[in-house]
Amino acid sequence: MIEQQPGNQDEDEQLEKATVDHDNDDRQTSKYGGAWVAGLIALLGVGIFWFVLSTSGQGEQALLNSQSQVHVVTNDNDNIASIVDLPSQSWINIDSSNFSLSSKPHWFKVALPETANDQHLIEISFANLDYVDLYFLPDTCTKEECAAAVYRSGDKLSFAEREVLHDQLVFPIPKSKTPLRLFIRVQTQGSLKVPIKLWSNEEYIQYIGSHRVFIGVFYGFMVAITLINLFLFITSRNPITLLYTGYIVSLSLMLATSQGLSYRFIWPNAEGWQQQAILFFSATMIFFSTSFTAKVLRLKHEHPNIHRFFNAVRIVIVIYLVFTFLLPYSLIAETITLLILMAMCLVLFSNIYVAIKGNPVALYLSAAWCSLIFSALLGIADSLNWISLNLDPSYLLMSSAVIETLFMALGLAMLFSQQRKEARAAHRVAQQQKQKAIEAKKGLLRLQLESKEKLEYAIDERTYELEIAIRELNEANHELERKNSIDSLTNVANRRMYDKRIAAEARRSRREKTPLAIVMLDLDHFKLVNDTFGHQCGDEALVHFAEILKRCVKRPSDLICRYGGEEFVLILPNTDIKGASVLAENIRSTTENSPLQCEQKQIKLTVSAGVTCRVIASDEEYELLHAFADKLLYQAKESGRNQIVAQDY
Repeated sequence: MIEQQPGNQDEDEQLEKATVDHDNDDRQTSKYGGAWVAGLIALLGVGIFWFVLSTSGQGEQALLNSQSQVHVVTNDNDNIASIVDLPSQSWINIDSSNFSLSSKPHWFKVALPETANDQHLIEISFANLDYVDLYFLPDTCTKEECAAAVYRSGDKLSFAEREVLHDQLVFPIPKSKTPLRLFIRVQTQGSLKVPIKLWSNEEYIQYIGSHRVFIGVFYGFMVAITLINLFLFITSRNPITLLYTGYIVSLSLMLATSQGLSYRFIWPNAEGWQQQAILFFSATMIFFSTSFTAKVLRLKHEHPNIHRFFNAVRIVIVIYLVFTFLLPYSLIAETITLLILMAMCLVLFSNIYVAIKGNPVALYLSAAWCSLIFSALLGIADSLNWISLNLDPSYLLMSSAVIETLFMALGLAMLFSQQRKEARAAHRVAQQQKQKAIEAKKGLLRLQLESKEKLEYAIDERTYELEIAIRELNEANHELERKNSIDSLTNVANRRMYDKRIAAEARRSRREKTPLAIVMLDLDHFKLVNDTFGHQCGDEALVHFAEILKRCVKRPSDLICRYGGEEFVLILPNTDIKGASVLAENIRSTTENSPLQCEQKQIKLTVSAGVTCRVIASDEEYELLHAFADKLLYQAKESGRNQIVAQDY
């Protein structure tokens, strides 16, 4: 045995110290590196939010809602002629564009300024409305002579039917020499939001230009993140990147659907799907985000209770996805906001709990969820008129989506960093073991140099001993195998060997269509031999009979087995009933004429046999063949013993 030298101990201590220092450096770098990136993401969020405020505020200045009135239809007078003649008390002043969920038709009335007749547009900047009808009427007209310019649009009509092929609901104001009144009929099954905006052509072009820049940057960013993660999945086959890709795609399609972009560019003729799409992608977004979070935080192994909760959330989402196609849209639309907020808040609390338990990745995921939940709460508060954001909610959602996506990407990067550190730690352990092995090898080489001849002799000696041991082991294995298949008393095959051999011979008989014969043999009055002459003579009688069988059974393919006690069985492949009967009769007569000499006493032995034969046709028949041979043996015993009974099966 090689003793470790003091110099080696010092080297090991230095290596261990360097490893600990390296691990501490990694932890510090990871901690501060993640904090720096998180700080940059937060600064980026502030910048994006400032840009949203400055850009979206321009669009809010064009709102006409504060100058509008609304009338909710409660009877059958749902036509422009009846609406025009409504008394003033039937109209309600409004100062907001948000209304509660209602499937009733809502009529809006607003007087357009005289300057609006010259190259101006009306925009309803909420794309998810089922039916939107616009009527431009002269300022004064009677019920009989209300000649109106009529435009029809909405998600229930194909995109090609729109007056202006735009993702938002945009309508040109007809030219008129007199001031115009605008009547808008809106009916929808989902959220009722009607922001009415008046634009000059130049203002709208300027606004939509900056809007398109933000939209292009946002969706370009989302596409880039999606492609990067798809490439990562293709190269690494890591399911986390695929779940993250699914989340990004669902989030992007949900936002694109709410902004009318999907209806314009992806499914312009799928009116029915357009209504269900925002609900579907909202639910899939929650499904993928919870699955991603569970994988990143390793909840299944580290927090099984929280993992079961996440599974429950995903099951609810799957059930909800099914119901989006089965239940009425209005019923599903009322629950989607509450369901999403509850799921996001519960997932956020779970992330915070895991972060408190010391998982740094959960901290970044918590920041991601906080960003999305904050914007969602602001949007809901604005839709309920609790606050006035004075900006387009879609900008707010896109801003928070960018921040959330970056924080999730940071969490994913930190997870990969953790996995890399674990791999490096395992590699360092392997290197340490390798280094120790190298040192041991060096010590061995030193010993070889000191006593080469002695070592070579020892190696040769041990090799020779090993060869002997292997040979003895093989012999022992063969002997063990033989003992497992040979009866220790009679030195013929045992019951275990019989079961294997009869199945094999039955398969060969079935395959080659050759007869298979079985001979069941039993020493007559064997119990009387034991009781009269003792068990030692009984054992010698069994050995004596086994020797008779060996002399009579000459073919190598035949098998002699001790089936149990004084009962023996012969397996005779490719043997008909006549040949088996002749062999059995030879055994019987030889046994009768070969008395046993035991303890100076002569013991006469006789044997009874049952012989049967059959060409095996199925796997089960060899068991029936054995049973039939046993039955024939019983008949031989009943008929007076010392005889054979043979019959084909």
